[in-house]
Amino acid sequence: MAKKIIGWFYSIIILIFFYAPVAVLMAMSFNKSRYGALPFEFSTEWYRVLFSNQKLIQAALDSLAIAAVTAVLCVVLGTAMMLGQREFNSRVKAFFNSLVVFPLVIPWIILGLSLLLLLRALGLDRNYAMLLIGHVVVSFPYAVMVIGARLEDMNSEIQEASYNLGANEWTTFKRITLPMLSPAMLAGGFLAFMISFDNFVLSYFLIPTGKTTLPIEIYSSIKFGFTPEINAISSIILAATLLMITVIAVLMRSSLMRMFK
Repeated sequence: MAKKIIGWFYSIIILIFFYAPVAVLMAMSFNKSRYGALPFEFSTEWYRVLFSNQKLIQAALDSLAIAAVTAVLCVVLGTAMMLGQREFNSRVKAFFNSLVVFPLVIPWIILGLSLLLLLRALGLDRNYAMLLIGHVVVSFPYAVMVIGARLEDMNSEIQEASYNLGANEWTTFKRITLPMLSPAMLAGGFLAFMISFDNFVLSYFLIPTGKTTLPIEIYSSIKFGFTPEINAISSIILAATLLMITVIAVLMRSSLMRMFK
């Protein structure tokens, strides 16, 4: 009993350590004081100021667009790669898996600098195409690992039964493989989206001149003087993230329930 109480105590302490700063940030977004001074006075003033800050809103929209395209590319390419790997032998699979995981161990600042030097060597300016390539490179492994884990757990006998009943590869993929794989694709896409949305280093090196993303804009705002709108937009992002996680969890649970019903 004592060990159980101590375990609960340490777990609570760790959760407080991780999430107390987040709770303070969200609370300060509703504090009337510009500098987060106490006593706390409830106000939504900083949210009104936020929605009048066109530069910050545009940066957020640009980040959302880049992250959405990155997520779609990672899911499509990751699904195609993992399905294709099923036809390879174990040695070739290990080689490709090593290549996929490799970007996880490369510091992002080195990767961003390398891509920037490549642009310079080609005589090109910073552009959205290279920015997307960089984001896909660092986000791709997360999507692949989730999709690959789901493929490993899938029962291949169901697909073989589909072939035996006369279905071709496209019909089997559309009616059997894709529904079984869709929860993992959704989860992998969400992970890739968040990695891309939060990425500061690659965006800093590769974004076109005169453009910005939300992480860069937040960094600039803090560097030249903190503004409470940062608390407000950070709270909105946290709330949206929690909502997306909840929706994905519900969709994955309902999908699994239908699958094993």
